[in-house]
Amino acid sequence: MPAHRTPQLLVASHHAAPAEQLAQVAERRGYAVRRAFTATQALALSHEAPAPADVIVLDDSLPDMYVLDASRALRDDPQVGPSTPLLLITTGQPTPKEHHMALRAGVWECLLHPFHAEEVGSRLDTYVLLKLDGDRARRSDPVLDDAGLYTLQGLALRAHELTLQAFHHAEPVACLALAPVTIDERNAGVVDLVAHVLRTTGRRSDAIGRVGPGEFAVVAPGTDRVGAVLFAERLARAISAAAGEERPSLRAGYDAVANARYTAVEPKNMLARATSALRAAKGMGAPNWIQAFRGN
Repeated sequence: MPAHRTPQLLVASHHAAPAEQLAQVAERRGYAVRRAFTATQALALSHEAPAPADVIVLDDSLPDMYVLDASRALRDDPQVGPSTPLLLITTGQPTPKEHHMALRAGVWECLLHPFHAEEVGSRLDTYVLLKLDGDRARRSDPVLDDAGLYTLQGLALRAHELTLQAFHHAEPVACLALAPVTIDERNAGVVDLVAHVLRTTGRRSDAIGRVGPGEFAVVAPGTDRVGAVLFAERLARAISAAAGEERPSLRAGYDAVANARYTAVEPKNMLARATSALRAAKGMGAPNWIQAFRGN
């Protein structure tokens, strides 16, 4: 582990056994462990001095809140945000539906209890290093623009994190790129409109950013190829509704894999393929406004 500071682990569990076992594993590896017994305590302790939590672990024994609601609340806390690894202790193998729900709530991975000490310790180390690397990258380059959307640098970071989450949940992941059709500056405000709709209707589990002048992309874990098309259609309806009589035309492109665990996914390549499909859609008429990536 990095020598410049002690890694911080927060464990929120009302059950003694899994929390104590995880704390023992972490402390042997040099972690400072904070223990919470309720979701309310977890929210308070997640950014306690001397440093915010590097990894947060929850289980479903929390007495004051459903564990996935606790995960959503932590994700909505700006001092935790979407990039702090958040793990969920389970006592049985989660079903595909449970994996999907956990992914949507911002859970990075499910940890099956009882733990294998060396394996769970290694996973904690991996997540801490990922968090620290991401923090350094975010300090060196801006990751959000003035509209609150990810820059290309920020989107690439989040794409990496979201693809990892999809891998651990054996879920699909998609990237959708879209752009409004602008006409000789007469409807230049439509770009700001699309940014507003994306920001206000985006799902908690997705990452939304810009990939070029007037071009946007959404990285959507838990979304397959069919879901990407439905997602694009939903966004098009929302943009049309927000525009009123001046309904803009859209072009969109996407790329997706059905299961990130069994299909090799390079997040930067997925962004590039979706953007390439968007450019292809821009060269076609309105009936073909959305295109899948069809290259090699």
